[in-house]
Amino acid sequence: MANYRDIIVFDFETTGQNPYKCQPTQIAAVAIHARKLELQPGGVFESKIRCIVDDEKAVEAGFDPVEEKALEVTRKTRAEISKGPKPKTVWNKFDKFVDKFNWKGTSWTAPIAAGFNINGYDMPIVNRMCKEYGPWNEKKNQQTLFNPIFTMDLMQHIYCWFENNTDCKGYSMDYMRDYFGLPKDNAHDALQDVKDTANILIKFLKMQRNLSKKITFEKAFGSGDLYVK
Repeated sequence: MANYRDIIVFDFETTGQNPYKCQPTQIAAVAIHARKLELQPGGVFESKIRCIVDDEKAVEAGFDPVEEKALEVTRKTRAEISKGPKPKTVWNKFDKFVDKFNWKGTSWTAPIAAGFNINGYDMPIVNRMCKEYGPWNEKKNQQTLFNPIFTMDLMQHIYCWFENNTDCKGYSMDYMRDYFGLPKDNAHDALQDVKDTANILIKFLKMQRNLSKKITFEKAFGSGDLYVK
């Protein structure tokens, strides 16, 4: 079955480790053509996002205090993350960016969300932002920005491929940069992170597409030879 849904590789930089209570400080994304596995024309998005940096006010607004470790990782100061467009403004622009690559304008044809550890971290933030600013399906209680069923989480792809390979010593994005030979000069800038993630993901998808033509799965258990009985 051919995939006609474009792939949006995206990443947030934030003020903390809890995806349900942190504030996004930056968002970036690249749109990948579903069949060509190439960057789509006009397929790059990046924006800073204004944050509440006064910890008492952040807590009053329902967020965790800004974590100093998060500032250290992103090499930003409180003053820097307090500037930039408001979250609603950025999210509305991101919504329009993603929607450009929904070829039929339906939830079923919506782009597939992709990234590194997005299921554990970035998608909960997407759900929060969509519930606050849209698009959100009240009846189904879910976001409608991305395809509601499929995601491509590169960390899970890597784990499934390397889970019994002793050459691979870790699953962090920083480790993957070293393992695949990518530079770390601008690591933890959201745009650089999505570019690196996209490059690794495309490599895996190309490999998987080639292998799927050579391996037959149809009726693979037709003989009754099962691993688990």
